[in-house]
Amino acid sequence: MKVADRFRDKRWRNFRRRADYAPQNVYRHRTHGWEYIPVHPFGDEPEVLARLGLRPEDCRAADAWWGIDGDATLLESGVVGTLPGPARLFAKPMPHADERWVYLVAVFDAPFVTRVEFEAVMVRFVEAGFPDATQFDWRVG
Repeated sequence: MKVADRFRDKRWRNFRRRADYAPQNVYRHRTHGWEYIPVHPFGDEPEVLARLGLRPEDCRAADAWWGIDGDATLLESGVVGTLPGPARLFAKPMPHADERWVYLVAVFDAPFVTRVEFEAVMVRFVEAGFPDATQFDWRVG
């Protein structure tokens, strides 16, 4: 097994452990069926917000662990002003030596983060080649 494949396998196993630990918290992308585990609520989920005592405008950031094609990442998202810079998408390497994560980041020009927009960004990252394209392959040195 190539080194890159070993890291990918470790990331996937990390995601599966999270998903298997609390399967009730796993969402499925409404169009593509990808599994993801939100860390924060979305502003367009009234039942969840009511249970937590939150309002949509409280959801200025929403992250999720995302498992796709035998790999995984953390997709971070937030609105302009919560995350630095203008509305945009980017990837950033994270120095976890044992797994070499590449985190994906979405900055929205919106009052709060919605599940609809979050899932749309997932599609945009896949269209850009995630997880297989070289720009998402973090290598040391």
